[in-house]
Amino acid sequence: YRTESIFLSTIFSVNHVTCASCDMICTSISSMKSHIRFRHCDERPLHCHLCGSFKNTYDLHKHVETHNDSDAYSCDVEGCGFTSWTLQTLRQHYKRM
Repeated sequence: YRTESIFLSTIFSVNHVTCASCDMICTSISSMKSHIRFRHCDERPLHCHLCGSFKNTYDLHKHVETHNDSDAYSCDVEGCGFTSWTLQTLRQHYKRM
């Protein structure tokens, strides 16, 4: 290929699978199957012991952190006062500063 942009456009035009339910584009059938299972199916195999259920382990782990009152995360910047129930949200806060 003469340029990187031509190469990349070829990859995405040849090796892509588009979701029939939304505008998601995946590079393989297996990743599309995962997308459909986690975003468009109602099956929720994992359960929060306090309030409900989740589709995958990652989302359940993030959610369970919200039930822990004593371990709220706080911004270290003087005068900010931002707090979060999850470390991921605190990291996003730092990126926006």
